[in-house]
Amino acid sequence: MQTSRIIFHIDINAFYAACELINDPSLKGKPIVVAHNDVLRKSIILSPSYEARAYGIKTTMLVRDAYNLCDKIIVVEPKMDLYQKHSALFFAFLEKITTQIEAGSIDEAFLDVTLVAKKTDPIRLAQFIQSTLYNKYRLPTSIGIAPNKFLAKMASNMKKPLGITVLRKREIDKLLWPLEINKMYGVGKKTNIKLRKIGINTIGDLANFQDKILLEKIIGPTFSKTLTDWANGIADDFVDPTKYDEISSISNSHTFDHDQIDVIFIKKSLKSLVYTVANRLIKKDLKAKTIGITIKYSDFHTISRSQSLNNPINEALEINEIVMELFEENYEENSLVRLVGVFVNRLSDASKTEDYKQLSIFDNLSVAEKENEIKNILNNVQTRFGDDIIQKGYYGYKKEKEKK
Repeated sequence: MQTSRIIFHIDINAFYAACELINDPSLKGKPIVVAHNDVLRKSIILSPSYEARAYGIKTTMLVRDAYNLCDKIIVVEPKMDLYQKHSALFFAFLEKITTQIEAGSIDEAFLDVTLVAKKTDPIRLAQFIQSTLYNKYRLPTSIGIAPNKFLAKMASNMKKPLGITVLRKREIDKLLWPLEINKMYGVGKKTNIKLRKIGINTIGDLANFQDKILLEKIIGPTFSKTLTDWANGIADDFVDPTKYDEISSISNSHTFDHDQIDVIFIKKSLKSLVYTVANRLIKKDLKAKTIGITIKYSDFHTISRSQSLNNPINEALEINEIVMELFEENYEENSLVRLVGVFVNRLSDASKTEDYKQLSIFDNLSVAEKENEIKNILNNVQTRFGDDIIQKGYYGYKKEKEKK
């Protein structure tokens, strides 16, 4: 009897660049980068081809910096309609394999093929998917096969382009633990620095780190538990085809009157959105296991980044901690921001969820009690008189300033 799930993570290699090659085959074999070709070359690279990556050119690098590495690069203007067209073909094909599909983004997906694998060998199935996508749709992919989404995601990154990797829990000490900690999904630039400061340089170091209290102090109790579990191959996540349905998520966003570059101002707006989302969660008696942010830049380039947790939360302070971490690790410095958003999904009934949060010896108990008391008062007032009765952060200040 099969007891574990079989999860595929399918990632289209250099997706935007791959679409441009389909659109213009004459670009094949050349170092192309997808980016706005402005005069000052200050645009951000959305996707370099593998020929460009051979020179050290990476996603989010400035075009001018890429020219310093290779003066022969070809800058191609992004075509979102083209990318959406090929993304639709990608997902339509996957739906012929199984209905258990969760979109990771426009160019990646998780598939639960547990039932399908009862009729066919998983590796042969992966080979069929990869070869069909490449030969019929000209989309190169890498596929990770594992018992949970985290390991599948890590596996798909191990062989690019056109790789297929199986990662079993019993193999994590050999295949996963030797990897540098910054290679771990969920560990961004800021977290990488924090972990290395306490001697965690590899995923194995994290998996076997003994000082749990210190780790919680450094990156927070929620995040530390999730990352430690993942490093040990533990994840209770599941493929959710409805993950981005409106009914299964809560979100809020704000478009600035003028494009913003002030990081403090942007963070204040995110914090205000966090409190609105947290209040809606509490009013609906829900908790969320995925916290995410959206950033739209002045050139309309948009990114969405999220952090999944093993334990659901709905506290504004905990959500804000994750949102700030996501922003700091993904914000493209010195870039003008047009819109920011906060979203939560993988929702569950809060009344049926055990409250797992524990205060460490570093927490101030009286402060925590006061924060909780204030939170309850705010929630009661908003429930009774409406969400807009209390304005938090810069929104209230802004409205008052406009009146004056």
